[in-house]
Amino acid sequence: MSYFSGTKAFFSAFMALAAMLLVSSCEEQNVVPGISISEDTVSYQSGYQTVDVTASGQWLLTVSFPQGGEPWASLTSTSGNGSKDGIILSYEENASESSRVLDVILTTSEGDFAVRMTQAGKASSGPDDNPDDDPDDDPDDAPASVPRWLELPAVEQDADRHFYYHDMTVSGRTCRNYSFLWDRDNLVAHWVAYPLNTGLIGSGSRTDDWGYDPKVPRDEQPTLFSGYDGGYDRGHQLPSADRLNRAANKTTFYFTNMTPQIGIGFNQSIWANFEGTVRNWAEASDTLYVVTGCLLEGSRGKAYDNDGKAVTIPGAYFKALLRYSRSSTMSIGPYSAAGFYFEHKSYGQGTITDEIRMSIDELEEITGMDFFVNLADKVGAAKAEEIEAQDPDDVGFWRN
Repeated sequence: MSYFSGTKAFFSAFMALAAMLLVSSCEEQNVVPGISISEDTVSYQSGYQTVDVTASGQWLLTVSFPQGGEPWASLTSTSGNGSKDGIILSYEENASESSRVLDVILTTSEGDFAVRMTQAGKASSGPDDNPDDDPDDDPDDAPASVPRWLELPAVEQDADRHFYYHDMTVSGRTCRNYSFLWDRDNLVAHWVAYPLNTGLIGSGSRTDDWGYDPKVPRDEQPTLFSGYDGGYDRGHQLPSADRLNRAANKTTFYFTNMTPQIGIGFNQSIWANFEGTVRNWAEASDTLYVVTGCLLEGSRGKAYDNDGKAVTIPGAYFKALLRYSRSSTMSIGPYSAAGFYFEHKSYGQGTITDEIRMSIDELEEITGMDFFVNLADKVGAAKAEEIEAQDPDDVGFWRN
């Protein structure tokens, strides 16, 4: 096809340069290249979904629009080396009554591979369209599309709980920063999920740039320039020190990333100490996938923001951690996992005890959540169950 001629010429030069700079690992040499997309049919509405690439060496991604016209979709990554998951394909609303298609094309040294996405026309019924819906319903209340990122738990959206995510730029490349499930009734995020490693932490300092989250309507989030009343700290769910690049660090000070936390004895001691431990673990991993969250059951009551709006004070907090380390010899393959559960109270000690540390299965039983739902796509259902059931005390890595 003529479409590929320019791409192939560029890719040949790209591969020649890459061969002089990079050598693929033995583990990657037997990878069968391929490409997948989370949904092959979407509604007319604008949105995004994820593209996963499987490859052993250098690759290019391009988007083709076979029907012509102006481009109406784009990718967050268009080149790379080795397998990569969670590339975002963003697409615009289809104002036409007719459906349209695009192809996402993976070009590798072993050939070209493509997946097709069809977007419904505005007058037709797509997967997100329900003819029984009230035409006066606010489209902002519709559930958001959910990527297949490895850190994500099961995402349960409803009228009051909405899924959001933020991007950031690392070394000139756009990548995911963190995602969260926002509760506009209780004015806290049930959880915040994010990948963590040395490169994503970056370098810089704390900005203290408190502000509104631009993704969430202002009247659906608290105003916390002056903190909470009653002496509660503005407790980060994604710690400031986990994102030190200035632009990314500012996003950690969004009001949606805060919950009212006991200061002395919790946020300023055991919780802060553990956040440092998690960063140390991330620096000793290829990537650490983190879910930090709070439980509203057993709430300590209400705190109030600067406008007098009530914010529910969580009754407990947790962290679910999934480590990926290709060279690890202490886990089930390259993955291991651990859960940590904290009552929201003042702790006399600043270290993690055996009562706080547990398997992911045990944490799921306590919280009622389903963590790392996309792990089975990586390792298979049986292996994922084994990883989540493993006692972290049996893996020396999780002893702090």
